[in-house]
Amino acid sequence: MKNRYLTDLATKNRLWHIPVGLLSILLSSVTAQVWIEDSPFDEDPVIWLLAHMTVMALWLLPLFRIVLWRVRQHSAKVIAQKLAQRREHSIPLSELSGLLGVKRAGAKIAKLKRLGFLQRVEIENGELVLDNPKLEVVADKARPQARPDDVIQEIRRLNDEIDDAAVSERIDRIEAVTASILCTLRERPDRADDARRFMDYYLPTTLKLLESYNLMEDQSYQGENIQAARRSIEAVLDKLVSATEKQQDKLFGSEALDVETEIDVLEKMMTSDGLIAGKDLRQTSSNG
Repeated sequence: MKNRYLTDLATKNRLWHIPVGLLSILLSSVTAQVWIEDSPFDEDPVIWLLAHMTVMALWLLPLFRIVLWRVRQHSAKVIAQKLAQRREHSIPLSELSGLLGVKRAGAKIAKLKRLGFLQRVEIENGELVLDNPKLEVVADKARPQARPDDVIQEIRRLNDEIDDAAVSERIDRIEAVTASILCTLRERPDRADDARRFMDYYLPTTLKLLESYNLMEDQSYQGENIQAARRSIEAVLDKLVSATEKQQDKLFGSEALDVETEIDVLEKMMTSDGLIAGKDLRQTSSNG
């Protein structure tokens, strides 16, 4: 089964590397032999040395690029295999190298993704965010066809049952912002792709965590494991509030750009028509 963090570039074997590598070795060997047999005393030794070094470098360049490509491919496979074993959805960059056993793991992952060897990984706010297959499978099996509106209704029901006021306040915020996101997607269905991960993963996973919290809160004996699990959920709720708010703001990224463009065009037209004397429209509006 293919590791979902690997791209096709990282899994394909390039058979043409073999003949090109062999040709590179052959030509560089011939150049080296000529270099050894040719006498530098018959002509300028500096020019003789530079010429042979240049030819050798040109012959060895394809071999060097092939070796470099193979090294990067191997690194991507090692990192992807270790990422697939992680159950977290995000890993702090400060802990990444130790958890994966790879030096400068954050920088290496960023470079391998930029070069097209890795996918489904993002570095955001000092963390490596994973599109974790294990967690997604759990969420999909739990609610394979759950509609976002149904999930919101269930979150609202759980919120009514949860007694902790601080937790309930965070749930209120998640619920309100998510409702706003759903409203935006109904009015602008073309933006559904921008919120697909939020709807398919973040929202059902939030519901699952709240179900666990509600169950543990109802237990008469609050043992060490229950308390630790509740604290973990309480801590992640703050991050979920922030993530939900950022998701809502993300949906209006293109709209904000369109608004700025429209205003710029409007200002230029009003200035050219002599309706405003080179003043900024937004400043004129605020002063008026």
